[in-house]
Amino acid sequence: MAVALAVLAVIAFGLMFVYGNASFSPAGPSDGQAPTADVTGGMTRAAPLVGFPVTIPGALPDGWHPNSFTFTQAPGSNDQPPAVRAGWLTDQGRYITFVQSGGQLAQVQSAELGTVGSATGTEDVDGASWTVVPGRRSEVAWVRSVGDVIYLITGTAQPEDFRTLAAAVDNGTAATS
Repeated sequence: MAVALAVLAVIAFGLMFVYGNASFSPAGPSDGQAPTADVTGGMTRAAPLVGFPVTIPGALPDGWHPNSFTFTQAPGSNDQPPAVRAGWLTDQGRYITFVQSGGQLAQVQSAELGTVGSATGTEDVDGASWTVVPGRRSEVAWVRSVGDVIYLITGTAQPEDFRTLAAAVDNGTAATS
């Protein structure tokens, strides 16, 4: 019985290595390559499904790497507001995410940040006022309402990166399907 278990273990570990779910690195972990996401394409494809106008941010710095995109359709049984989420790694390797939603402000904050925090300040970017609220963990978040759409920026990025993304959102274009 022990021999049979040993053979099964060898086969299982072999399959893990073959299919990329495990690796052997005796020198310790190495920096991997961050995944890449098609943020612009994702926003374009999500636009007709979420029920609100989706904005594709304008030009972002060349060193920013788009690495995540998700969206939530109109509310179902989970009562999540419809939302489009895009994330980038900045030049310094910090994460910043842009969320846009057709939900109510408190509903969006609760769904995206885990809580509805009180404003701790404001930031003005090219004449647009963003409200600063607490984010998840030790992060901050900037929120702004434009018509029926809530914009939210959060992450571990530097304040200047938040300003860069906020300006890109204001200089963005409407996603069309």
